[in-house]
Amino acid sequence: MRSPRKGWKPDDAKVASIRDWPRPQLVTEMRSFLGMTGYYRTFVKNYSIVATPLTDLTRLDTPWEWTDECEAAFKHLKHALTHYEIFKLPDPDKPFIVTTDASQYGIGAVLAQQEGPKLRPVEYMSKKMSSQKLAKSTYEKKLYAVYKALTHWRHYLLGRFFILRTDHQTLRWMRTQPVLSDALKRWIEVIEQYDFDPQYLKGEYNKVADALPRRPDFSGALITEFDLTNNITQSLVEAYREDQFMSKIIRRLEAKDKKTSVEFELVNGLLFLEKAGNKRLCIPNSAFLHILFLGECHNVTGHFGYKKTAANLLQRFWWPTMIRDAQLYVETCQVCQRDKHRTQAPLGLLKPLPIPERPVESLSMDFMDTLITSKSGMRHIFVIVDRFSKYARLVAMPETARTEYVIRMFKENWVRKRELG
Repeated sequence: MRSPRKGWKPDDAKVASIRDWPRPQLVTEMRSFLGMTGYYRTFVKNYSIVATPLTDLTRLDTPWEWTDECEAAFKHLKHALTHYEIFKLPDPDKPFIVTTDASQYGIGAVLAQQEGPKLRPVEYMSKKMSSQKLAKSTYEKKLYAVYKALTHWRHYLLGRFFILRTDHQTLRWMRTQPVLSDALKRWIEVIEQYDFDPQYLKGEYNKVADALPRRPDFSGALITEFDLTNNITQSLVEAYREDQFMSKIIRRLEAKDKKTSVEFELVNGLLFLEKAGNKRLCIPNSAFLHILFLGECHNVTGHFGYKKTAANLLQRFWWPTMIRDAQLYVETCQVCQRDKHRTQAPLGLLKPLPIPERPVESLSMDFMDTLITSKSGMRHIFVIVDRFSKYARLVAMPETARTEYVIRMFKENWVRKRELG
């Protein structure tokens, strides 16, 4: 970047290379383009949201398909970086003005300062919603946008007065809300550290989030994104041949079977299942591959429980026994067994039995398996011990016995004999 007297601007040579950049044809070319444009993301309003169709192409579960949305995003980024605004250098003697807005799928903010009659931007900030849980209400969305903007520009704003502009009036009274969730309490606790004047700005005058698309495919993912290496791709293709179920689906697709093509799609040798507009990578019946992808959706994302692990898998992958395998994987995870807190109440301490003072006051009874069945069908031994005298009675028992039979054997072999004795 260059810093002329008037402010910051991108390097002219790099901007020219972006302007002349050809349309990417491969994932590696797309990553190079996004790496270049991402370096200048602060010069583009809502960069992370505008670039979503392009970043989605680099995900392993998204087949390469250049759509009209990708073309629009590609042109938008090139145009934005070749028709940039020169950013104002921060003036420590002037108050900052923070303007925020949010949609269901993303947030946008601008840090600016007054220069004559106009506001000059110092920096842009944008972020996709990390989860639909953050979009339960308008209040939460707007407050989340404020929270992220203030923490992003903490080095500029903490310890000095500034103006906060938003298009949601309830933020004026956010410090006096009677009922708050735990997340909102944490956000407000951070926001309370700053000294600002909240100002209501009508939506038509709030230009910060003009570029925020209102489309559900911009929603943030709950799982960690990772890429397939060539070795894993080759392993998938080879395992498809050995999996009778998936190889049959592939043969049907190659034969142009219409029913099969409604649900499944073959892209560069990889099989995808499409349901409700969501394409999931089909994993063949291979213990190595199952453990690999289970580990990525459990170990990498923080060793969550079986339900969250299964939800992570369902976002991107599919195989017939996936849910059952996820449950077994989590239950046998050594890290979870060692480090996770138990949800059940702790067991009580062992207490010794009181010492009896006379015979027949306290008895101990148990069953012992001899592992050998006699000719009369007896296999177990019913052991009765007087704890005071240590006198014992051993009663032969069949392998299975009802409660009534055990009671009768106790009366016949202990109570009656003690009475006769």
